[in-house]
Amino acid sequence: MSQIPVAHKRSIRKRVIYRVTALIAVAILFITLTVLMIVYRQMSEQMQILLQQRTESVAQRLEQRLEYLVENAVLLTDNELMINALIDAEGRARYLPLLVENFMSGKDVVSLSVVDFDGVPIFKTQEDIPRYNTSAQLRTALAMGKMAMYVHESIDQIVLVAPIEYYMTTQGAIVVVFDLGALVRAHVPMEEGSYLKLIKQGRQLYSSLELSSHDYLQFYVEPAQARFLTQLGIGIEMGTDASLLMAPIEETLLRLLLIGLLFIVAGVVVATVLANSITFPIIELYRRVHASDLSKNLLCSPIGTDDELEALAKAFDAKTLLLQYQAEHDALTDLPNRVLFLDRLEQSVRFALREQSAFAILFVDLDHFKEVNDSMGHSVGDLLLKEVALQFQSIVRRSDTIARMGGDEFTLLIDRIASEHTVMDVIEKIMRLFVDPYEIAAHRLYITCSIGVALFPQNGQTPQLLLQNADAAMYRAKAEGRNTYAFYSEEMTEMAIRRLHLQTQLRRALERAEFEVYYQPQVDMRSGTIIGMEALLRWSSEELGSVSPALFIPLAEETGLIVDIDRWVMREAMLQWVRWINAGLKPGVLSLNLSLIQFKRDDFVLYVARMLEECHFEAAWLQLEVTETQIMNNPERTIESLHALKALHIALAIDDFGTGHSSLSYLKRLPVDKIKIDQSFVRDLPDDHDDMVLTRAIIAMAKSLGLEVLAEGVETRAQQEFLNAHHCYEAQGYLFYRPMRVAQITPLLTSGAAV
Repeated sequence: MSQIPVAHKRSIRKRVIYRVTALIAVAILFITLTVLMIVYRQMSEQMQILLQQRTESVAQRLEQRLEYLVENAVLLTDNELMINALIDAEGRARYLPLLVENFMSGKDVVSLSVVDFDGVPIFKTQEDIPRYNTSAQLRTALAMGKMAMYVHESIDQIVLVAPIEYYMTTQGAIVVVFDLGALVRAHVPMEEGSYLKLIKQGRQLYSSLELSSHDYLQFYVEPAQARFLTQLGIGIEMGTDASLLMAPIEETLLRLLLIGLLFIVAGVVVATVLANSITFPIIELYRRVHASDLSKNLLCSPIGTDDELEALAKAFDAKTLLLQYQAEHDALTDLPNRVLFLDRLEQSVRFALREQSAFAILFVDLDHFKEVNDSMGHSVGDLLLKEVALQFQSIVRRSDTIARMGGDEFTLLIDRIASEHTVMDVIEKIMRLFVDPYEIAAHRLYITCSIGVALFPQNGQTPQLLLQNADAAMYRAKAEGRNTYAFYSEEMTEMAIRRLHLQTQLRRALERAEFEVYYQPQVDMRSGTIIGMEALLRWSSEELGSVSPALFIPLAEETGLIVDIDRWVMREAMLQWVRWINAGLKPGVLSLNLSLIQFKRDDFVLYVARMLEECHFEAAWLQLEVTETQIMNNPERTIESLHALKALHIALAIDDFGTGHSSLSYLKRLPVDKIKIDQSFVRDLPDDHDDMVLTRAIIAMAKSLGLEVLAEGVETRAQQEFLNAHHCYEAQGYLFYRPMRVAQITPLLTSGAAV
């Protein structure tokens, strides 16, 4: 048993002491801060409540005092002597001074004036008071016969205007100016350490606060229940010295610090005892682990240390993970084995049941693999299996699982499939892996495979049943001659075989020159002259005969072959157009349909520009068409590509308009020149009312946007007349011309025939 350096023991022991002590210190600090926050919040809340109560009390006192002053002013205006003073000069001189003096006694009055109906003072207690006959409030009070009270802006004092009536007619008024500061000081007691401010619209009217270095807590209110304060627009702010709040907090802090120090000292003692009791078994365990074969299935890392514990955890984990990996992966190919595959298959079943989705199981068996082992040895066979495994890994998605079940059998879990077409694409990729021979240890090995397919949920809803059915389908593929595949459903097998055969023939069509470009003229219905032609692709297969575009175009788009096909059509049509023009003919504008996949290619616009240059084809002769559905599939990317094409001075058209649910917000952003009305709207014209309404709307919208309009699928004179009547003059359809070969179009252009 190896000896462990003493430094290791000390490092663990010190770490325990330091960490336990640090934890206690952090806990004490946390508790202290928490208590302080609680105390501070409670004290703040209590102080705010107290300030609110004091503020409301002040508001109530001021309101009561103002109410008292107003009542006394009203009593003064109702006094018969005061009334007589207005109308009798002798009474004014005899009684008025006595009445005013009696009213001003004890009411914090700065001045009192008596004015007649014109606002002219007939009596005043001070000579230098403002001229109230210029006051808008006084004029309003005299005119309306209503009392007014306001804060005078220049002197920050309360002014009360009370009309005096005689025989229900306003004869004049008293104007009383109250000292706001004296009123507050006399009737609002203030506690030590507090202050009071009266504020009107942000302007301070009164403050009991002298210049001070104290910090204050504040509360402000605009009394909604106080009628006179509200009328005057006066808000009340009260504050109290913040030191009153901090005193209990400082006292609490001192107590907590003393308690915390005691706990930290106790923590150091406890940490030392714990370190001595904990470190010895840890080091002993470390010795035993390194003396054993480390065969325990226990995960320990990471623990975040850099000592014996970390080494021990890593040793345990490395062994455990190795054993777990070996239990779930094939030792030869490093692929998942049956155990891991079944686990992932079970997860896929649960997910698919929950999400109502589908997936597929492919059971792949190498044909005649036993002969490789028997003739060249197992070492060559193993190398072949490893190479096949690498090839399989190169074609599957990250979400899929490829596993070796044993021997020469592989299984593939294709997750989240939209349709059987997804499965067929994977099958085709697998079959292509075995077209060329494998170069293994200086041997050229030609090998094929047989594939069985089971779909979830059609062919089973349990992992065992799905594997069983995929295995059965694989054996049926072997029984049918190997180097093929079979679906568990016979009907799906036949459908898949037909599709794969069509796809194979489609791939060879370009090589065999089986494609041909037809041209369907587009005419001006007013004159019958040809204004252009649309290039249409036709396929005449050696094995399949004439294949409908409705059948092979979608397949070409699914497989990506449409890119090469579209570009071939573009080149052939441009070259033919140049030949016609060089011959002195006038074919008009060439219309080419584009697949959405083209717009996803970064080099598409560059390719079009190169074709214009190589074919000596002028951009004014070309019109590219994209369907409304394609635009709405990815509007932002399509609009960007269309603008790039427009920069080449190429005309653009929306094909099959009205079928793609396009948004007008996108339509107005499209740099298009023409709209082609889909033939589904033209077919029943002029008998179908809905089609008539929609067609008229499309034509009107296009005209309002300054776009040209062409109707597709025109087959009757009635349709032509309806379109002409609504100012759609361009058309394409069997009424005028069917799609024709070059040999048929050339004489037509030569003769200059008109419909």
